[in-house]
Amino acid sequence: MKKLVFVMIIISLILALSACGSSASTTATASASTTLSLEGQLLVGTFKLENTTQAVTSTQASTLLPLWETLESLASSNTAASQEVDAVVSQIQSSMSIQQVSSITAMKLTQSDLAATAVNTGTASSTSSSTSMAKTSTSQQQSGGPSGGNPPSDASSGVPGGSDVQSITQAQTSSSSSTAVTPSAGTTSQVSVAMIKAVVELLQKKIG
Repeated sequence: MKKLVFVMIIISLILALSACGSSASTTATASASTTLSLEGQLLVGTFKLENTTQAVTSTQASTLLPLWETLESLASSNTAASQEVDAVVSQIQSSMSIQQVSSITAMKLTQSDLAATAVNTGTASSTSSSTSMAKTSTSQQQSGGPSGGNPPSDASSGVPGGSDVQSITQAQTSSSSSTAVTPSAGTTSQVSVAMIKAVVELLQKKIG
């Protein structure tokens, strides 16, 4: 009887350890398989298309080079709006052939591919640094910002208090938020400035 109880305890421990290992493995897999942004896919895809029949041609490089250079400039800026980045990325996609874009989409690129490309281009350390900067900036934006209440009523000025002042304050806050600029913090989406520069150098060689 005691032997049976001992065996059951052992089996329970094995199952528990197995479940923990499976959970950790699933978490790691999910992290590694996170889909890249369009910008990340185009960057990694451009490198992966090299030495294939879909590689970027010298003619395409002449069109793509100034676009990637613009993206590099935006990524280096602390005042680049996300709309600006999206517009340039869209132009880069439009400047590539349908076959090239389809091939890149079919690759189902993930964070693992981005990391591998960073290593292959010698920009791994820069990518890690830029990602850290982006996370810090995002954290500051989410937790920061001045706090305050509604302005007090001023009887001498004739300005009424209460709901009217609150409505005016909310309207001003909404207007201010709509014109806010999103900083890039040295990175655009998931891509570091160093990796964008690597694409620029690749295109320059094709034109060269």
